[in-house]
Amino acid sequence: MTGDGARGPGLPGPEIGPEIVGVWPAAVWIAVGTLVWLGNPDRFAGWKGGVYYVLGTGIVALVGGLVGLSARRAVGGIQERLLKEVRHRGDLATWGVALGMRLLVGLFEAVAVTLLALTAVDVLG
Repeated sequence: MTGDGARGPGLPGPEIGPEIVGVWPAAVWIAVGTLVWLGNPDRFAGWKGGVYYVLGTGIVALVGGLVGLSARRAVGGIQERLLKEVRHRGDLATWGVALGMRLLVGLFEAVAVTLLALTAVDVLG
């Protein structure tokens, strides 16, 4: 048995491979902090910059990455089931819908991390 289960012969199984967890949320966190620093460098004076960049980036990369990975997997499963019910084979329209759903999840992650970063900057000073 190949582990395909109910998929049947000839149908590809789920993609298994390494996923980069936390890079996108951490990049957004650093970009927001840098833009705030460029606008007002005094907000990151002394220990505040260290706390924001060193501690904050690690926490956001870990927690935000895991939450984002869970969201991407959930949307991927829903997307796979919905698109297979509508179209049994992949084509350009299916690819476009899949890309749009991935972009919406990425946008949601970026907005959530941006709001968290701006809140952290306000709390720090």
